[in-house]
Amino acid sequence: MASLGKIIDVHSHPILPYGQGAPGPGQKEPDWSVESAVSYMEQHDISACVLSDPESANHARGQEARDIARRVNETLADIVSRHPSRFGAVATLPGQDADGAVAEIVYALDILKLDGVSTSTSINDVYLGEPQFDPWLEELNRRGSTLFVHPTFTKATQTLLIGLNPSVLEFMFDTTRMIAEHGRHWRQETLSNMQIISTHGGGTIPYLVNRIQMLEQAFGVGPGRLELSPEEVREGIASFYYDLTAATSEAQLGAILKLVPVSQLVMGLDFPLMPK
Repeated sequence: MASLGKIIDVHSHPILPYGQGAPGPGQKEPDWSVESAVSYMEQHDISACVLSDPESANHARGQEARDIARRVNETLADIVSRHPSRFGAVATLPGQDADGAVAEIVYALDILKLDGVSTSTSINDVYLGEPQFDPWLEELNRRGSTLFVHPTFTKATQTLLIGLNPSVLEFMFDTTRMIAEHGRHWRQETLSNMQIISTHGGGTIPYLVNRIQMLEQAFGVGPGRLELSPEEVREGIASFYYDLTAATSEAQLGAILKLVPVSQLVMGLDFPLMPK
């Protein structure tokens, strides 16, 4: 692999011996250590990696979820403290526990001094635009924080994988659904002050944005949902930052660059989960 020119990789995952952030059903976890991550960075001329374990506490509830998030975040903070020039980290949250998530944001950002927060595109088949997530999204917005959103897949899609690992197709589709849902809320005061990074080039959103603009107007968005003009739909979708993990083909980059400026693109290599 050619030198990447001392970039910062915003998409890097520690494989920890606890939590629930394993790659996928039936897939063996790859080996990972701080030393292997640093070696990878040196080999490819990467200045620093931002570590995240987005889904590790999202499948648990109550105190179990809070304990998972706390242990992950303290582990990430320890790695950063021992290698401050090579690693940053974003916190994980107990995503189904609104009060616990707000408390963990306070601890992770104020005490551990992590660089933001991570979560998954949907949690227990519910997407981030839904009201149950408003308390902790509002806290992130109040702080002007960064939210790193990583794809997952819903229970309903597990029977539709046609033998493919979910990362091949379903990760892209879940990212698409999250942006389409969450983008409708960007103008509201509660959500307009945060920076949201959508991974893997925004799924299929760059290809579908014009269709979404047109058909939302034609068919509506459903009872109780914010109705936006086509221009507002596009602006909402274009408010995201887009991580380029596995999204650097000519077709993908061309579509993304028609949606957002270069200043809203960030690099991700998804170590150690993506093929080298």
